[in-house]
Amino acid sequence: MLPFDRRPWAKTLATVVIACSLTAAVTATYFLYSFQELHIPEIAIILLLLLTIIPPNVEIVLRKKKKHTEESSGSVPVHHLRTP
Repeated sequence: MLPFDRRPWAKTLATVVIACSLTAAVTATYFLYSFQELHIPEIAIILLLLLTIIPPNVEIVLRKKKKHTEESSGSVPVHHLRTP
């Protein structure tokens, strides 16, 4: 999970990150293509970069809201489970 992915602004930020990543990938691809420098390694780098950025942010955007009581014990930090 990404840090701060439960904040109210996380979906908005994830959407902006996805849009900026896609825009940057298209721009870089067009720039390299215009100088005839778009080869297989450059395409692979752009695709791998998108594969590391897009899926975690899509998961945040598509997540349904959960109540605090419905969270699994695996998502709650250990220090919150200790009793004083």
